[in-house]
Amino acid sequence: MVFPRLPLTAAATSVVALITLTSAPAVASPRSYRVVDLGTLSGGAGAATAMNDRGDVVGWSTVASGARHAVRWRHGVITDLGVLPGDTDSVAVDVNEFGDVAITSFGSDFLARAVLWRDGQLHDLGTLGGENSVAIGVNDRRQVLGTSEPAGDMPHRFLWRNGVFTDLGREYFYEFTSDFNNAGDVVGGFNVPPQDYPCTCVGGRLRDGVLTQIGSEALGVNNRGQVVGSANGRAFRWQNGTLTDLGTPAGSWSRATAINDRGVVLGFSSSSTTAQWRPFLWRDGVLTDLTTRGVRETDSIEDINIWGQLVGARGSRPVMFR
Repeated sequence: MVFPRLPLTAAATSVVALITLTSAPAVASPRSYRVVDLGTLSGGAGAATAMNDRGDVVGWSTVASGARHAVRWRHGVITDLGVLPGDTDSVAVDVNEFGDVAITSFGSDFLARAVLWRDGQLHDLGTLGGENSVAIGVNDRRQVLGTSEPAGDMPHRFLWRNGVFTDLGREYFYEFTSDFNNAGDVVGGFNVPPQDYPCTCVGGRLRDGVLTQIGSEALGVNNRGQVVGSANGRAFRWQNGTLTDLGTPAGSWSRATAINDRGVVLGFSSSSTTAQWRPFLWRDGVLTDLTTRGVRETDSIEDINIWGQLVGARGSRPVMFR
C-alpha cells in the first residue's frame, strides 16, 4: 500500500533557524584512540559505515570474486549478509538496536533494491512502482528510510515498515536524504519552491510533511531531535530553533556529519591551504581535533555511538576507533 505523498509545498511555514555564534572553543588533547582492524571476508578491502550502541558494526567487505557484500561485525565475528538472488553486490548502510540492518543490493544490470536483513534473512522491500530503491537508514521502530522512483517519476523519499510504504514526497533535483531518527524526522538537503535552477537549496528537517529550514545542509539527527550539518561553510548543531556554531579547528571550513544521543558531534574541518578534511569531535562547547588523538587525516570516519566509539576505514580496511 502506498500512501499519498506529503507535498513539500505544505511546508510553506518553514521555520528559519536563529544563528547563535559561539566564541571559538578550546581544542582539547585527551587520550588517543586505539584503532581496531575489524577484518574482512577474504582478506581484501572493506569499510565500516554505521554502528549501534550495542557495538554491532555494519559495512561491506570484498569476497573472493572481488564483489562487495554487506557485512556485520559482532563480538569480533564477521557475518556475510549476502545479496538478493541474481544480484552481485551489496552494501550495509545502517543498523538499529535490534540488529536489523539496512542494505542496498545491486545487480549487474545496475538496478538497486532496498533490503532489510533481519534474523538471518534478507527482505526485499520492493519499490514505489519503478525499478529502483535505495536504503538510507533503519531506526528502532524498525522503519527503513530510503528513496525509490515511482514509474515515470523522479525519486521519492519513503518510510517502510512491515511491508507498508509511506511516501514522503519527491526528492527533487539537487536534493539529498541523509539521516532520520526514531520519531521519523528526516534530514537532508531540500530544493525549496520554486524548485528551479539555480537551486534554492537549504538544509532541513522533514516532520509530518512539514519542512523546517536548518542551515545550508542537514547531515545528521539524533533521538533528542538535535540536528547537525553546515551553515555558510561552518559546522552547526541545531536544537529547538537555534543554530550553534561549532567552530573550525583546521581553519576555514567545517561541517558536522553525525551526532549521538548524548549530543556529541562528529565533524570535519579544512583550511584554505589544503583539501584534506581533518576529523573532530564537539562536546559541551569543547572541540577536539582528532588528529591529536591518534586519528589520521586520511582516515574515513562514518559514525559515532553513545559510548563515543567511531567506525570507518583506514585505507582499504574497516576499523573501529575506541
